[in-house]
Amino acid sequence: MKKGIIILICLMIGLTASMAGAEKGVTSMLESGPDIFTFSLVGDCCIGDHAQHYGAKGGYLHKIKQAGFDYPFSLVADLFAADDLTVANCETTITEKKKARNGIMFPMVAPPEYAEVLKLGNVDVCNLANNHCLRDFGKKGGADTAEALDAQGIGWFYDANNYSVEVKGVKVGFVGYTYPMNEDKLKKYVKQMEQLRAEGCTFVVASAHWGTEPTRNKSNGKEYQLDGNQKYGVKLIDAGFDMVYGHGSHTCQMIRWYKGKVIFYGLSNFTFGADATPRDDDTLVAQISFDIHEDGTMTPREMCAIPFKMHNKSDYRPYPIQDEAAKQQVWEKLYYNGYPKHKASPAPSLPESFLTTGYVDFRTLPVVEE
Repeated sequence: MKKGIIILICLMIGLTASMAGAEKGVTSMLESGPDIFTFSLVGDCCIGDHAQHYGAKGGYLHKIKQAGFDYPFSLVADLFAADDLTVANCETTITEKKKARNGIMFPMVAPPEYAEVLKLGNVDVCNLANNHCLRDFGKKGGADTAEALDAQGIGWFYDANNYSVEVKGVKVGFVGYTYPMNEDKLKKYVKQMEQLRAEGCTFVVASAHWGTEPTRNKSNGKEYQLDGNQKYGVKLIDAGFDMVYGHGSHTCQMIRWYKGKVIFYGLSNFTFGADATPRDDDTLVAQISFDIHEDGTMTPREMCAIPFKMHNKSDYRPYPIQDEAAKQQVWEKLYYNGYPKHKASPAPSLPESFLTTGYVDFRTLPVVEE
C-alpha cells in the first residue's frame, strides 16, 4: 500500500457513525501479513468504581451492569480482534473485597466477573504494576486480580512476575514496574529482561507506570511535559528493551523515536470508571506494526495514533474523534519536542506530517545514535 494512501486512511480512521444511530468502531488500515506484527496499546483502564461509591447509580459498575460487559470496548473490540496483541494498563483491583486498606485515598475496585469487560474488548495482556491494582486492597487484592484475569485467559505482569507469549513465531516478553523510577529500579528491569531473553524472547517491552498527573491550576502548555521519572524511557532503550509502553499521568504525552525504537511516554486513560468527567478527556489507541525477521527480532514499520475521547456524556465508553481540529489537538500532545529540564534531543523525533495525520512510516526515518 502506498504511503499516501495509508496517510489518507489514517486521517479517515477516526470516523464513526452517529452515537445515536447505527454505531461502528474503527478499522485498522496498517498493512498486515504473516511477516508483520501489530500491537494495539491503550493506557489506564479502570473497569470499576471508587470503593466509596461502589455500585452507585450512574457509576461504572451500574452502567455496565445495564449496558452489558461488552459495552465499554464496543467501538474498538473489532480493531483489537484484528491485531496481534492488545495491551492495556489495568488500574483496578478486581476482587470481592470492598473495604480498602486504611489511608488509601482513591481505591478502585470491581468484582471478579467484571474482568470479562477486558476479555470481550479483546484485550490480551494487562500491566498490573501501578499504584492501585496491587496496593489498594493489599496482596490479597492483587492476587484476586491476577486470578480473575487468568480465568478470562488474559495475560498479566508486574514486578518480578514477567509475562511472555508467542505470536507469529515471535516470543514477546513484558516487564512492568511503577514509580518511582531510579537506578535500582532500572537494575530490576534489566534483570527481568535478561531472564526473558534467556527464555527465548526476541522482543521485550518495558511497561512503566509514571508521569506527573496534571492539576487544575496548570496551563495546558505544561500539563503534558514529562517529569523526572520519565527520563528513564531513554535509559530503558539503552539497556536493551525493544519498546517502552508508558502510562500513569492520565494525559496524552509524547512519543519519541529513539535509536530506532519507540518510547510511548503516556497513553492517557481509556475507559476509566473512577472519573466520569475528566478535565482532559483526550486519549488514543496507538497501533504500531513491526517487520518480523527470520531470527524472530522485529523492527518498527508503521504507526497510527488514533484519537479518541474517553466517554460520551459520562457513559464510560471511548469513541473515536471525528472533528479534524480535535484530532490534531491529540497529535500535538504526542509530538515529541524535547525533554524539559533534562538532557535529551531538543528536536522533534517524529515527522512534521504526524501533526496532521497521526501516521508515521518508521522505515523512512533516520536512525540517529543520540
